[in-house]
Amino acid sequence: MSIKPVNINNSKNSIPSGHEYFWNAKTSKKDKLIVASTTFIGTAAACAGLAKHAGYSLKPSRMFRNVKNSYLAKVDFEMKPVIGLGAGSCLGGLTGGYLTTKNKEDRKAIKRETVLQFGNISIPIITVGLTYKFTERFGKIPSAFASIGAVFVGVYLANYLMNKLGNALFHNKDEARKVKTTDFSAHLDDFVLAATYISKSDLVHAIGRFVPVALMVPGNEIGNKRANR
Repeated sequence: MSIKPVNINNSKNSIPSGHEYFWNAKTSKKDKLIVASTTFIGTAAACAGLAKHAGYSLKPSRMFRNVKNSYLAKVDFEMKPVIGLGAGSCLGGLTGGYLTTKNKEDRKAIKRETVLQFGNISIPIITVGLTYKFTERFGKIPSAFASIGAVFVGVYLANYLMNKLGNALFHNKDEARKVKTTDFSAHLDDFVLAATYISKSDLVHAIGRFVPVALMVPGNEIGNKRANR
């Protein structure tokens, strides 16, 4: 019996269905560091803008004098700040992606991922807020649990709608980006918001302080995105 060699370089055979074009290729450590840096800068800039708009001083002497009363310590991560931070993360990741590759197909993949990730951030939290608004008449606990369920509905709804939009914008009719585990890292804010409908406890508030870090994951996903070749 003869054994036929398998061509492991045949990308069409090695990539799961639905991922033939936009494949999250490995990038170098240097590129990952650049993307992480630009994502951090984008998120920090968005945070600074939100803090300034909310009336907080951006002077370091005031910011670090009383950390417990700073913007990050006090802010409730609801729709406006989450979408603002998400936009900063996405723009930072987009910038990092453009700095680390000049390939047209790579940049096309990065731009498409930017559209998908921003929708993945904004649509679920809007879904959570609207769900609570329309179900709060049934009582605090039922509406809170409905809001938690709305997180998952929002994630899949965002993925569906953004795939449609991405394909329309970038003319990839057969491309279908599936929901990934890393997508849920950007939804810590959604779960925190839903939890506050149950109880605005110190624990829920403390967990919410990690939202800016979680929202940097989408930016890194964007910047490290590469087209399959």
